[in-house]
Amino acid sequence: MATLPLIKMAKVLQLISLMFIILRSAESTTQDICASNKCQCALNENNATSVSCANMSLSEMPEPSLWPKNGNVIGIDVSHNNIAEIPRLGPLPSLESLDLHYNIIRKVPPNIFHGLDNLDVLDLGHNNIAELHADAFEGLRKLTVLNLTGNFISTIHPDTLSKIPNLRHLSLCGNNLNAVDPLWFHHVGKLEHLDLRMSGLSNLPDNAFENLPSLNTLELSENEFEVVPTAGLSSARGLKILHFEHNPVVTLTAKSFEKVTAVEYLHLSAMPSLTTVEEGTFVGMTRLRLLDLGHNPQLSSVHPGAFYTDPIDHSTPLETVYLSYNNLTSLGPPVFDWCSIPVLDLRGNPWKCDCSMSWIQTCRFHSELTVNLRCNEPADVSGLPVAQLSFSHLKCPQRSPAARVTTEEEQDHLSLKLLVVTAGLLALMMALTVALAAFKWREIKDWFQNRKRVGAVYYVKARTGPSRPTEV
Repeated sequence: MATLPLIKMAKVLQLISLMFIILRSAESTTQDICASNKCQCALNENNATSVSCANMSLSEMPEPSLWPKNGNVIGIDVSHNNIAEIPRLGPLPSLESLDLHYNIIRKVPPNIFHGLDNLDVLDLGHNNIAELHADAFEGLRKLTVLNLTGNFISTIHPDTLSKIPNLRHLSLCGNNLNAVDPLWFHHVGKLEHLDLRMSGLSNLPDNAFENLPSLNTLELSENEFEVVPTAGLSSARGLKILHFEHNPVVTLTAKSFEKVTAVEYLHLSAMPSLTTVEEGTFVGMTRLRLLDLGHNPQLSSVHPGAFYTDPIDHSTPLETVYLSYNNLTSLGPPVFDWCSIPVLDLRGNPWKCDCSMSWIQTCRFHSELTVNLRCNEPADVSGLPVAQLSFSHLKCPQRSPAARVTTEEEQDHLSLKLLVVTAGLLALMMALTVALAAFKWREIKDWFQNRKRVGAVYYVKARTGPSRPTEV
């Protein structure tokens, strides 16, 4: 009988222990993710919290109830996870930055960001998003940065971006756009930076950016442009920085940038097919300060008149020109002084150091720009740094007197041939004229005889005058 109370006591203790475990478990689940050390949290001087749950192998975002209890979360980073759906996070009026890049998100539901009234930066890059609902960004009126890089977007609803009128920076890099519709940007007139790299673009509509008066930076690198889309670019009237690298353009002409007059920084490097830059290519670009034409492996011809930007006095505002690591052998003196450009990078080209390059001796290159600035030919200076050459090295072969005599004889012979050909043509013309006259002689003779008879009749009638009526 004494054992019965002991058994009851043991059961009571077990029940108490179980209840204690349950309470501790419940307490731990109600702890926020910062207190439980599930994510990394940092406080700034204003006692605002930034939460990072990046690289945690999460399949879903933490519940809103688990965010820090101080209610002052300004940043959430859940990048590099396996999150497939975006949960509703609001209301969270303190949130300024939300990073969701490198997940497996397929869609952005309408109104999903409602309650994030002060969100400034939204990163949805490198997900599986294929389309954007018209109300995907509803409520994000203060958003200034939107990253959609590396998704599968092929088109954008005309009203999608209208929900974020304060947008300043938009990246659509690495999507399946293939074309640009001006209606996409109809309500984001404050946009300053647009990234359209790697979008499969081969042309632009003439009015592509007419709704973006504040656009100053445009990235079109790594697309399929075979010619510069001059008209489309000219619709971006305030454009200052243009990235056009890695496009299959073969030739740059005087029409390539004729209406793109406000650009200050122009990047045209690493174009695998570019061979020629023609005269007047940059005429009219009177604000151009930096020009990057480096690392174009096929570029072998650059006209000396390509670089002046003012068509009247042939001056240039260029401060930095990169022509490094191309296939240039010669660069004749332009209509302006090459050496007036403060930074001129000519390294890594197979230069032919002869009299056509004599102007280079008057330049004072920065020391770092003389590395790999070497001659490739002629043989006696091959491999020598250009900085070590003197004017005596930069000479062209003189023709021997015998060669000059031969040339004069060739010119005399050519002149004689021209004289003979001219005389032959004159004789042929005269012979044709005589033959034609002989062939038409009878017709000409008959015509003169007819004219003579008609003239006689007219003379008789004029002498006799008109007949008068008989009086009654």
